[in-house]
Amino acid sequence: MTGKRLKAITAVLAVVLCLAPLARADIQLDRPARERSALERLLGNHKVINLVDDFLIFWDQAKDKTPRVQRRIWMRTVESRHRDYFERAVYRGADRRQRRAMLDEFLLRVPERVEAIRELNRTITTSLIEAIINFRDYRFNEYQHQQDVYFGLSFFKFDGAVRPVHNDDGIPDTLCLGAELLAGYSADQVRMAIIHEFFHLYHFGFLFKQEGISAAEFRTPHIPLLIEGMAVAGAEEAYPGQPRSLYLHFTEDELASQQRKLESNAGKFLDLIRSSAPPDQYERWFTKSYDEQVPPRAGYMLGYEVAKRMMAVYRLEEMVRMSPAELRAHAEDELAAMSGYRVLLMADAR
Repeated sequence: MTGKRLKAITAVLAVVLCLAPLARADIQLDRPARERSALERLLGNHKVINLVDDFLIFWDQAKDKTPRVQRRIWMRTVESRHRDYFERAVYRGADRRQRRAMLDEFLLRVPERVEAIRELNRTITTSLIEAIINFRDYRFNEYQHQQDVYFGLSFFKFDGAVRPVHNDDGIPDTLCLGAELLAGYSADQVRMAIIHEFFHLYHFGFLFKQEGISAAEFRTPHIPLLIEGMAVAGAEEAYPGQPRSLYLHFTEDELASQQRKLESNAGKFLDLIRSSAPPDQYERWFTKSYDEQVPPRAGYMLGYEVAKRMMAVYRLEEMVRMSPAELRAHAEDELAAMSGYRVLLMADAR
């Protein structure tokens, strides 16, 4: 980030925090309250629903208890208070046995993250403020935030995700943050994860509101490829000047490895699109699971390269308005070109 840009963001942030409206002029809010007030203004008067506060209360009560007692306290102090979030963002149709296994695994793994979660809980409001300023005020000015944000737990399933929490139609509309994964990130990684999800919200505001499109059109390989690739490119646009590995959430070694395999991976994914492969064949391209045939999260790298090539002709503001059929045509064209010859990746400006 340039010095000029950093100074501008610092100035805007200072003004927002200082001028956050108070319910009464004679009430003096502490800094966390001022930050929450400022953030709500930036989010169009929507709130951040903090499940982590409830989790930390739960943990103080349950940390020395047996698993059975922990589950009972969890249900009373956390899950029952935020039922829609857990049903629609975390469990997502899991049956009773699966839910029990998910919760047990979470309770087994989370102790080593508790102190990091406490620290993240103290800084998440600042991270959200910086992310929304970078995303909307300095790049995607037309973005209008529509729903409350959940700062919650994901049972180690996601660091950030857009889930259908605020509607009954299954349309992803709500930013949900997984504190136990974000707690292991640097400040820049946290900010980047949030900006990535803001781009999804921005894109979905157009993609899922198009007329005459069947649900089947969204269950095709090119949709996650370009949804994720455009979000990586969007984060780069909103927070420029960082290493490419940060936008993709790779180590430098992982990035170098995937660059070497880009040509062959492009050909493999093109075959999935052309054969209209079902989700169980392409979803593994977007996970960290080990697979001899697919590098971890290779779909993000491919999608990013496709999006960057499209951006030589279109602006992201145009790309988010494209139909699934248009996105498929572009994905096929770019993957065909990438798999046909060795791609020279865009050089970093560093």
